[in-house]
Amino acid sequence: LILIVVGMALSILGRGDEYAAEKLFYRAMMTNKKSVINPDVVPPKMVASVEKNLKAILEKYPESKTAKAAPIALAEFYVVNKKYDKAISTLDAVIKAKGQDASMLSKAYFFKGAIYERQDRWDKALEEYKILRDEYTDTSLGLQVPLYIGQYYMKKGKEGEADKAYREAAVFYEKLEKDNEGKILGYVALSMLREAFINLGDYERAGKIVEDTISDYPSQVTFVQQLPYVELIFVNKLKRPEKAIEIYKYVQEKTQDDKIKEILEDKNSELEAEK
Repeated sequence: LILIVVGMALSILGRGDEYAAEKLFYRAMMTNKKSVINPDVVPPKMVASVEKNLKAILEKYPESKTAKAAPIALAEFYVVNKKYDKAISTLDAVIKAKGQDASMLSKAYFFKGAIYERQDRWDKALEEYKILRDEYTDTSLGLQVPLYIGQYYMKKGKEGEADKAYREAAVFYEKLEKDNEGKILGYVALSMLREAFINLGDYERAGKIVEDTISDYPSQVTFVQQLPYVELIFVNKLKRPEKAIEIYKYVQEKTQDDKIKEILEDKNSELEAEK
């Protein structure tokens, strides 16, 4: 009975801490939003309160769920106010903390890279992105970062570096799919590989990936996600409508969705008429 009463008391106290932490977080985020939209209107004391409230969450309610989001929010606050060193030290504390989950760590590494990018320190940013790619491969950010690196070079007009980055990304995704064949991660890797080849302008290989993805991972989700690329690649880029018709007919046989069947029937009729 004593244990039950103590457990209930702790549970109630825990909910109180969570509520208090959420209240501080909400207050900080609302003030921060105002300062971002109209920085000249918000008094300095209100801006300072954002940092104060976020730090209070970490100090007073370290075990709350809200405390997990507070460091990233604090780092974002520092970036908005151009306090980059404080932002990076905050993220380093997240990375060094024990028991952090992979999702939070991947955010911290990506955010560090983004801060270095903002400072035009690409070499430092690339170090963070490579850690993210190699150590947190199965997170959303870890999966996307090889393509992100190529996109960075493209935006900077560095086509040679972009080409190299996309080729490295292709090798990365090919291995990842091979190691996770038949799994969700394998499917995602193939989708990323498709994007790498599209960015390289290698539409033959991109088309092969689309075809393989549809046949190796047949599902309604796959069909919905991959079919738009059939038209983009085989019809628009490679000028091979007969291949698109072949894939559409294959999907028609495999799908149970009458709406998809109807759409593909119309597409096949259009493509046959254009021959």
